[in-house]
Amino acid sequence: MQNLFKSFFYFFTLIVICSACEKAVDTNPVVVKPTSFNININPQTTYQTITGFGAANRMWGTQSLKPTEATKAFGVDENQLGLSIFRVRLSSNKNEWPIIVEAVKEAKKYGAKVLACPWSPPAALKSNKSDIGGHLLPENYKAFKDYINEFIVFMTQNGAPVDVVSIQNEPDWKASYESCDWTADDMINFLKAPGEIIGAKLAAPESLNFNQNMTNALLSNEEASQKFDIVAGHIYGGGLAKFPLAEQKKKEIWMTEFLLNLDTGNTGAAKWNTYSETAKWAESIKMLVSVHDAMTNNWNAYIWWYLQRYYSFIGDGEEGTINGEVLKRGYGFSHYSKFVRPGFVRIGTDFSTNTYLKITAYKKGTQTVVVILNPESNSVKNVQLNGLAATTAIAYTTTEKENLTKQNLTVTSSIVELNVAPSSITTVVINN
Repeated sequence: MQNLFKSFFYFFTLIVICSACEKAVDTNPVVVKPTSFNININPQTTYQTITGFGAANRMWGTQSLKPTEATKAFGVDENQLGLSIFRVRLSSNKNEWPIIVEAVKEAKKYGAKVLACPWSPPAALKSNKSDIGGHLLPENYKAFKDYINEFIVFMTQNGAPVDVVSIQNEPDWKASYESCDWTADDMINFLKAPGEIIGAKLAAPESLNFNQNMTNALLSNEEASQKFDIVAGHIYGGGLAKFPLAEQKKKEIWMTEFLLNLDTGNTGAAKWNTYSETAKWAESIKMLVSVHDAMTNNWNAYIWWYLQRYYSFIGDGEEGTINGEVLKRGYGFSHYSKFVRPGFVRIGTDFSTNTYLKITAYKKGTQTVVVILNPESNSVKNVQLNGLAATTAIAYTTTEKENLTKQNLTVTSSIVELNVAPSSITTVVINN
């Protein structure tokens, strides 16, 4: 009897599964992946101006970026990444300020903008007298503004000026490390309090997952909104979306921190050097998709976490990496940072068919840059870039096996032709 019941159960389950499959076919028809298509570039359709792409210094300890690594990170020559923003920590301890001076000087040699972010105000200004947790006491709002201004002056006097400061790193995240809790009302009251930030632009609120409720609260308060220049945030657990109110208020939008490291920082997780290069590249593609999405959301800047780390752009000698060596993930990121320079404007793109390719285009002067990201395992042949008075075109491609492989493309009657490799990112530089 038990066997008979099992047989009946399995037969019934099979019927249900088959029925579900039939519904899936009916309601979600298979999309035929294209083998070729046209991309129409529309220079007359313009979006945001690009401020830059960057990464962060090591935030704690004395291991700051060295001159050799800075050249690789911020230079634009062969095997250099072309980063244009450098994020550093605004320490709650004045004695630590000198640690970052030389690294900032090196970044500034290449014209990089510098963003300084506090993880905590000085402990003496907080409710719990600690660098961890607690909140900034309202009676100390001006004192903290004065502290930030003192930092700006110190950096300038030491030949390492900063361009932007933020109020707080991840104010909505209760951390067990250096941190400070802020509500949207706290930040509004801080912005409205006496005292001004002088000598640098101000970014806020830098929430954990680009919390629009928090951001929009600041933007909706007219007085507070006038006190800061840049809407900033991170994309841990979400937040990749358009910011209509920020655009309406004419604020730049910066993504100021994100990292992926195959969860190697988790307790009991596998080590980075045990993963295959295929797995690492697949995660790098995921990172690059987030850059693409940030651009199509009209964001102006994208800043990765640590610049020099085994899972980042330049090796630190750990987990099988060579200290100072440009890594695969760095080459991938450079398809944006090296070619889409500050001042480029994103322009329109139209496709002849629905596609899984992720495509953005940018223009400055007589040069157009098209970035084509292929997250799938299929190649796309006979891609044509139309709509430009193209004279010459060069493609740079990075895959799991290649790093910025250069190819001169055929230009016929101003149309640029190329093939797109599977699981790849290609940047096409077009002269008009």
